[in-house]
Amino acid sequence: MSRVRSFALALVVVAHLAPLACSQVIDVDRFHERATTPPASTGSTGNQQFRDLQLTFAGMKPHLAHTFEYRVIDANNLVQSRGIVTPLGAAEVTIFIPRAIPKSNGPYRLDFFADVNGSGGFDGIGSVISNDHAWRIEPLVDYPAGTVTPVDGLVQVMFTHSTSFTDIDSYPSGTPNKTKDTGLPAKVHLASLQGVAGKMLELRVAEKDTRHVVGLARFPAVSATTLDVTIPGVVDVSVDYEVDVYVDTNDNGVYDDPSKPAGDWGCRFGGSSTDTGLSLSADMSATVNEVDVGKP
Repeated sequence: MSRVRSFALALVVVAHLAPLACSQVIDVDRFHERATTPPASTGSTGNQQFRDLQLTFAGMKPHLAHTFEYRVIDANNLVQSRGIVTPLGAAEVTIFIPRAIPKSNGPYRLDFFADVNGSGGFDGIGSVISNDHAWRIEPLVDYPAGTVTPVDGLVQVMFTHSTSFTDIDSYPSGTPNKTKDTGLPAKVHLASLQGVAGKMLELRVAEKDTRHVVGLARFPAVSATTLDVTIPGVVDVSVDYEVDVYVDTNDNGVYDDPSKPAGDWGCRFGGSSTDTGLSLSADMSATVNEVDVGKP
């Protein structure tokens, strides 16, 4: 018997409402384990303005309970894409960010940190025990060099935890110079999450026209019936954005195509930003949905 799905998404946009689209299908491989075969890139075959980014962080056991943030930063010291994982949750984590790296305004670098002191942001390095841990990869190219199979349109980073920290509030290194946000906050409120308690949920914010992912938030285990997500400084004024939400509903650590029986959740909704940023609210009261949001 074929699976019957229903999805009722009530979307309130504190901006201009964009049409809701929840009728496409996702396709991805494992997202908790290191990929043995690099994924096909969307950046090289679709929009030629961007490259995809795949980040694999290993040996991160000291930071299982810490919030983790990465930033894709251009040559002008401006953040062009930001992701936050709350908490990191695993010693090895892989994150795929479609069209994360613009091809203009390079070279790019990757700054990332674990919020060891729990302040909610980066506060500088110092004590390995009590201060944040932060690192930098510059330029942002396949890393480590010569250890990954090159894929056109894709940058692959495979980083193993170390105590060789970088003060990411300096640029160039040693010169006080905090990175600057390119825009305003993206705020998303998700309600009626009773059915996904304990499951991994990832949310991405992308420009509708280019599909450039400007912001990402991942929660290894949903812990409440509502979820409020704020990704600072990533949206422009009067731009159409789409928000993709993915949930590993069977909790197997593998992406299962939502268009097939026993598939995971994938949903997309959108709206336009204002001079205060992007603000969306979605009531996810239905049990399943089947939208193509791409691999997490």
